[in-house]
Amino acid sequence: MMNNVLILIIKELLNIKKNILQYIFILFLFPSLIFMFLAIPLSKVFIDLKPIYSIWVCSGVLFVSVLFNIYIFNLSWFKKMYDNDFMKSLPITTSEYLLSQISFSIIVGFFQYTISVIILNSLSIGFMNFIQFIKCFFILLPSMVIISNISLISNYFIKNKFSFNIFNSFVFLFLSFSIGSLVPLDLYPKEYINIISYFPLSATLINIQNIISFDSLYFSMILISFFYLLVFITLSYYIIESKMKR
Repeated sequence: MMNNVLILIIKELLNIKKNILQYIFILFLFPSLIFMFLAIPLSKVFIDLKPIYSIWVCSGVLFVSVLFNIYIFNLSWFKKMYDNDFMKSLPITTSEYLLSQISFSIIVGFFQYTISVIILNSLSIGFMNFIQFIKCFFILLPSMVIISNISLISNYFIKNKFSFNIFNSFVFLFLSFSIGSLVPLDLYPKEYINIISYFPLSATLINIQNIISFDSLYFSMILISFFYLLVFITLSYYIIESKMKR
């Protein structure tokens, strides 16, 4: 089983290697653009925020850059793996396809996470230390897998190209502005906060923000993230199975 998983991962990494400089450029560029064109202008709006907005927003920039890049990378994975007649003919199980996709997403996420932390630490000195780096990465893992599954599900159900592009834009806007990444969640209506705080992605972000500010973790939110993780993995399993049978 593991041999097939490794082969699938290596196959995709070799495809990336062909344009490695382009991919590295994107990994560096994306968090920088979010910080320059979204975070800096918003810092002129939230001037009374404590801690200072330019420091507070770094965890949100990190969160958005990692998850949205995983989402985009998985769109190409879907087409190469599940819309490919040759791949369908191989003796590879649904579980192996799913495990390889999850592993690939974590690898992509780790590289984007590391690069984003380096950039944000240079822009906001002392944003994250090594212990926080490790803690935040493990807290982020369930959301990495969930967003890769959302990418798979959206690619499966949305066939119209225009609608698909609209949905991709919606994903970016949702990650950026709806769950407390770039706009403090406290500014939203209380009823909205009570609902959105228990979504897996927002729960992850809240715990990352707590780690950065040396506050306690919400273990209930970690459990919520893992519950949703199992739900999305189950959905993805059946989607992959249906695709590979066609």
